[in-house]
Amino acid sequence: MNLSPPVIALVEDDVAANQAFARLLRAHGYEVETFVSAERLLACMGLSRFDCMLLDIGLDGMSGLDLQRRLQKEGIGVPIIFITGGDDPGARTRAYDHGCSDFLRKPFSGGELVQAISMAMAGPHSNY
Repeated sequence: MNLSPPVIALVEDDVAANQAFARLLRAHGYEVETFVSAERLLACMGLSRFDCMLLDIGLDGMSGLDLQRRLQKEGIGVPIIFITGGDDPGARTRAYDHGCSDFLRKPFSGGELVQAISMAMAGPHSNY
């Protein structure tokens, strides 16, 4: 039995939001590694060690959607939850078409985020 807390990768370029989400998730027993860009996440070794990824859609540089496709190409089937301040139905459709577990529009409650993570990790772990 694995007693280690689930490890969440959080990719959010708004530093204040990044810190707030990380605090919330740690308070719920998750281990969180934060990144301010998709490129920084990709530079990280062992991406498959994450149990779930929270990706902002509108990142500087590579977008969250582009990151999702890149992870798929590399065979990394970690559940992905998108978080966004915008309401772009096209982005939502593309995210779900490529297998995201959930798509949350800011502002959302801490309970909604924790529930989305729990459901994502309980479901199938294929994002393609």
